[in-house]
Amino acid sequence: MGRAPSTGAFVALVLVLGACTAANPSATPTPTPTRDPNALNVTALLDLSGSRAPSGAPQRDALQLWADQHASGTPRVKLKITDVAGSPSKTVLELRREAVEARADAIIVGASVNYDDAFAAAVQLAQVPVLFTLPIPEPATRGGGWAFGLAPTPAQLARVVLDDAAQRSVLSSGLLVSDESTSAVTERVAFVKELARRQVTPNVVTVTPTEATQKLKALLTTAPIVFFAGTPRTYLEAARTTTVGTTAYLSYLCDFGEIGDLRDAASLAVWPGSRWIAASTPGTSGPARSFMQSYTDRAGPPTSVAASAYDALGLLSSAAEGGIGPASLRDKLQSGTFTGAATTYTFSPSQRAGFNTGDLALLRYVGPKVPPAAR
Repeated sequence: MGRAPSTGAFVALVLVLGACTAANPSATPTPTPTRDPNALNVTALLDLSGSRAPSGAPQRDALQLWADQHASGTPRVKLKITDVAGSPSKTVLELRREAVEARADAIIVGASVNYDDAFAAAVQLAQVPVLFTLPIPEPATRGGGWAFGLAPTPAQLARVVLDDAAQRSVLSSGLLVSDESTSAVTERVAFVKELARRQVTPNVVTVTPTEATQKLKALLTTAPIVFFAGTPRTYLEAARTTTVGTTAYLSYLCDFGEIGDLRDAASLAVWPGSRWIAASTPGTSGPARSFMQSYTDRAGPPTSVAASAYDALGLLSSAAEGGIGPASLRDKLQSGTFTGAATTYTFSPSQRAGFNTGDLALLRYVGPKVPPAAR
């Protein structure tokens, strides 16, 4: 099937990546499952423990929902969920293990990763389709023949947010805040590049979780717009101090449990997401409506990221109708469009970030037990 990665090269790459990250001493080997050659074997790598954000729990719920809804489908999708416990090194090791040892037909990565040249090389060596449900740079720019980005790219998200902010205030008066976590660094870099393209010098403030509230309290009372890079956990206390007249732009990676904790300040906070998951969006039908209703009943309001995880299995199942070999899956994925719960995805050999940015909207919190609404 044309999927014989160089084990020696892969091991060498993993050792290099592992040397750059903190090892997880409690990591235990993932059991190798019995492989069913007549099933589509898919492994999802999620952060279900550890400190890395966002939590993979909403994605796990979405994946299990899809699997339950399609239990009798053909080909049968055999889903395995692996906790990478917030460890960059374990993420790469499990990617290699599932591709080479467990011989998964495809892998879903739902954890925050630094998608640099080294990680892109690891994906290439895996020789199976790897679908990313969190934002990564356009994989095609790194020769990503096996990588597929289901979320908007950081650059696309930065453009959407800054386009909106520019209509409300002078961008140079805004504040860009980062806690320098993996997801925050990725978003900060994208914001800085987009601001530079608009000939704006960003006002960047970096904080740690312990100092964020105190450091930002005074700054937030004067800034008309604030961009919080990365998952909002670090910034929640500070965000509550925002006042009327200040708009807080949060991350695409928002967890609604965290956003709901903004309480009275929540009405001032918006974040980019799929307009298809907004309950107030007229005309929502098909996969989006089915996902929205079922997921809300099972786990509460869905996030855009959860919708992309749901779509990942749908994409792979649709592609497997032409054969379950990795090369066949890749060729089918990159040769058409797929209407999912979050957007209509389009991939090609030169376009590996498939989210239709026309389906992006700025969402806002409307209640702790209801889906978000498009602003």
